[in-house]
Amino acid sequence: MKIETRDFGIIDIEEKNIITFVQPIFGFEDYTQFVLVTDSNMGNGICWLQSIEQKAVCFIMLNPLEVCPDYAPVVMQDVLFKLQAAPEDELDCWAVAVIGETFQESTVNLKSPVLINHETNLALQVILEQDYPIRQPVFDGQSEG
Repeated sequence: MKIETRDFGIIDIEEKNIITFVQPIFGFEDYTQFVLVTDSNMGNGICWLQSIEQKAVCFIMLNPLEVCPDYAPVVMQDVLFKLQAAPEDELDCWAVAVIGETFQESTVNLKSPVLINHETNLALQVILEQDYPIRQPVFDGQSEG
């Protein structure tokens, strides 16, 4: 199926790759159907979470390990249940990026990652009980804000 995207124009996606959020992304309650879009020129540590319901709704996401190598979110049992995942299942974890006024001022939200179970194509954004920053600078030399 073809969808119109914010950053990539019209792209062709397979319906089997549609991710359904079991709870909407915070602040975007009207949208639950997304697809991950990658750009091979950008590498594996970045992707776009593009709504298939509204082209303007798109999030740039980074692999949190690229920013914080010791990142180890604790996923509660209720989250696993919502994602239909077993404790041993591997979940995809992404941090939502906020692009700053300059690219060097960009941050990621390590407190509320997006978790995706690719076996079920279910996802949700969680608020971790762990003490991770909401605005972690992507680049070194920045202070947390």
